Parts: sequence; structure tokens; C-alpha cells
Amino acid sequence: MFQRDLRQLPIFSCQPRSLCLLAALLLALPAAASAADTESILNAKWRGGFVVARLPLASDCNSFYNDNDVRGAQIDSSARRRFKPGEMARVERIGVKRGRVDVFLDLSEGVLDETHDGPFTLYEPKTCKVQLKVPVPDSKDTPKVEDRLAELLELHPGDREAMASSAWNGRRREPLPKDYEKTLAAHAAWKATETHSAVQARIGQAIEEAARIADHVHSEPDYMAGFGAGLEKERDRSFASCESALGSSFIPYSSGGRGKSHDWDRGNEDGQRLAYQLALLRALKDCVLPASR
Repeated sequence: MFQRDLRQLPIFSCQPRSLCLLAALLLALPAAASAADTESILNAKWRGGFVVARLPLASDCNSFYNDNDVRGAQIDSSARRRFKPGEMARVERIGVKRGRVDVFLDLSEGVLDETHDGPFTLYEPKTCKVQLKVPVPDSKDTPKVEDRLAELLELHPGDREAMASSAWNGRRREPLPKDYEKTLAAHAAWKATETHSAVQARIGQAIEEAARIADHVHSEPDYMAGFGAGLEKERDRSFASCESALGSSFIPYSSGGRGKSHDWDRGNEDGQRLAYQLALLRALKDCVLPASR
């Protein structure tokens, strides 16, 4: 009612328009300030605390906070790992938006990510993060927002208190297999042997390709001019690692359609190919390791 009366005042005739805009901004300030106050109050109470979730959670267990859209007492999420109600987590922060509150959670217990490399099964510990998106009718109504969060999350000052809760599901990260250190050592030895064999095979291929190109080199002037340009184009080729060298493939640069002859184009590509193979050989010679290492 008060705002309706204000609009009847001369200031809301938008004369001048800048004064009208200023008045509108001033009217919007209380709502914005209220949302900011709600976020500050929630973070002061919840941030850094530990919670036990009363609803299921989902996470890909990577470096991102995965979306969990709250639907009543359930969640909707595309994350691949599912956790039963009772999961313990630390509140990283809370964000307040219009009609929604986001609770960022770091699950206290991670998971083991299973991968396979040759005959070996390997495990990598992963941490799991969740962005719990909670719809609220009025995100500026701090008491009601807190009541809704309390329906979903049981707040505790520390992890010990959270673990003492009857609501905690007791989940722990699964342990590494027995004698897993021996598995890692055996995998490292196997990987060195595999890499050694792959490097030797790629060296042989590079030598054969360089020899084939050298057999095709001829003294026609246009061809030799293109060949020299191709060598110059690829002369600074380098590889960041043995893996990148092994996985690389030659892709010629175009002459750019600059009206060069067919012989020049052929020579240019041959020069690039030869420079690439020589650079590859330089890189691979540093990758040759005894199979026992």
C-alpha cells in the first residue's frame, strides 16, 4: 500500500528520468539487502559445520560441486554415484538466490575410483562434492529457510558430533586391497616394459619413414625450394612428453594456395614429413628406458 501511494507522487512521473530511476533503485534496496542478510546469517551458522543428510545425495566425485535438485525429500541429479540418506558432509558455504538456497557440501568420506590398465585393476581415492539446490518460497524469510534446511540436513558443530548421531549411515571409504603396494610396483614394472616396447616400435617406424622420404628427394628446383621450406616449417617441432610423442601423428601444413607449382607442393610436404620424423626420433631416444626400470 505504501509503495502504491509513492507511485502517485510527482517523483514517479519520471521527470527527470534519472530521478525516477534512482527512486526505483532505492525501493529495490531493502529486498536485496534482506537476501544478503539471509545469506550472511546462514553462513555464520552453517559454514564450516558438519551435517548428516536426511535425504540421498549424488556426486561424480570429481573436482566439481555436482547439482542435486531437491524434490521434497528426494533429489534429482545426473551424477553417477549415489549415496543413501545419512551421509556426513562439511558445509563449504551457502548461497541464497531468489526462490532457492544452494548448500555446497564436501562429503566427509570419499570413494575409490576403479580403473583397468592391461591385466591390472587400479584404485584412486576421490573426494565427492555436492551442490544441494533447495527451493524455498521466500529466500528472504530467514527463519523459514533455516527450518527447511533443518528438514534436510542435521547440523553439528564438528565431525565427532556428526558421527555420534543416530542419523549417520556409518559409511566409510572402502579400503585399498591387501598388498596393494605390490600391485602398484608390479604395474609400474609392466608399464615400463610396455612403454619401452612401444617406443622401440615407433622408432623403427620413424626410421623407415625417414628413409622412404629420403629416397624420394630429387633435384628439381621447384621441388627443392618447397622441400627446404617444409624443413624450415617443421624444424622447431617438439613434444611435451614421451606419451605425446608416441601418440602424435603427422599433419602437413598447407602451402596456402599461393600459386606454387605441384613440384613445390610435393617438396614442401616431403620436407615437413622428414623434419617431423627427425624430431620424433630425437624425442623418442630420450624415452628409451631399460625394461626393468
